[in-house]
Amino acid sequence: MAQEHMTKENIDFIKANLGNWMEEQNIIPFRNQPQDYSPQIMERIVRVEEQLKHQNENIKSLIKSTDSRFEQMQNYMDRRFDDVNQRFEDMNRRFDRMGLYHLATFTAIIGSAVAILMQT
Repeated sequence: MAQEHMTKENIDFIKANLGNWMEEQNIIPFRNQPQDYSPQIMERIVRVEEQLKHQNENIKSLIKSTDSRFEQMQNYMDRRFDDVNQRFEDMNRRFDRMGLYHLATFTAIIGSAVAILMQT
């Protein structure tokens, strides 16, 4: 088999006629002129675009409601922690009072015991 080399004339011929041949065969992937779409397809495209817009709006409103819910939860948790903190402070005050009461009682008992022992 003899291998033929492409000459400049062959390349120029292919460049000049390839586009016409591809158009005749209807195999041009991207044409420069706009495609003719059927009205049904155009209506469907418009409906899909409207649905996408509606979904985007729904997603935005969902995000806003989720953010507000998180803020409410955060405020609720802050209140609960403040309540628990207040309870601990109240318990500390009670224990402090009980400690003073026990110290006073212990001191009175020891004082009474010492007084009784000193009298005998």
